[in-house]
Amino acid sequence: MEVLHELPAGEAGGPESVVTIGSFDGVHVGHRRLLQRVRTQAARDHMSAVAVTFDPHPRCVVDPSGCPPLLCSLEDRIELLRQNGADRVVVIPFTHELSMWSADRFATTLVESLGMRRLTVGPGFALGHGREGNLTFLERRGRERGFRVTTVAPARRDGLPVSSGRVRESIAAGSFAGAISMLGRPYVLEGLVERGEGRGAGLGVPTANISVPATRCLPAAGVYAGWLNFGDGWQAAATGIGTRPTFGGGSVTVEAHVLDFAGDLYGREVRLALVRRTRSERAFSSITALKAAMARDIEHTRDIARRSSPPS
Repeated sequence: MEVLHELPAGEAGGPESVVTIGSFDGVHVGHRRLLQRVRTQAARDHMSAVAVTFDPHPRCVVDPSGCPPLLCSLEDRIELLRQNGADRVVVIPFTHELSMWSADRFATTLVESLGMRRLTVGPGFALGHGREGNLTFLERRGRERGFRVTTVAPARRDGLPVSSGRVRESIAAGSFAGAISMLGRPYVLEGLVERGEGRGAGLGVPTANISVPATRCLPAAGVYAGWLNFGDGWQAAATGIGTRPTFGGGSVTVEAHVLDFAGDLYGREVRLALVRRTRSERAFSSITALKAAMARDIEHTRDIARRSSPPS
């Protein structure tokens, strides 16, 4: 798969393509349905399957106060687009200038730079300044510029269309069954293990204090069962997310205890896959009560790990 970080210059004589375009945050099951259609169309017509996406998220430029917390890193987004059929991923730097492009300029650029012969999108798709390039506009422009427009019905869960916004809401509420159903996989955070205050080790339950990028969507405060990968495969982990109210509270931390592991993870980049929220965060009346709760958390995580599989 080829990854480009800008739209290429006009490629006369280059491969013709089936193109889809969007933020693709999280690459959820609705995105995957769309990409599967692109892959099928491209294979049938002997074209290239191209996914065009943006960095940063367009809303962070157009409406910074409404900048959404992200469901995955750019690197994971690119890899997920590849796994779901893209021959080429084009990451367009989203700027204020780009937000002012007319729909006509955008469509013309896609034709000239990517050899677009088919644009495959969801039913509510629009591009260009003020979303002027709706489906009616694009179908008309396609007849003039030699590309066809195909729409793909959204995937649905609980009777509603799957969207990145719905996934964010589920994660922020700690509703992981719904989030995983819409993502089609566990929710993954990544970050560097930093030195914390050492309270976990002092309680006999050492934890990896993970510095998660501030741009990411964090789950509701609580304890989560899941898996941690620090380069040697996935291992079961019980993770606490919250402000540690038993010790007076503070900033939000992500602290993972890897079951049956006694090594040193400081300074390592890790990936944390969250599967289920096992309880909410609470302040305990004593250290003894806290330690008993942590022991239950570990056994609950162990039981969940026995009955599930780590991410592929």
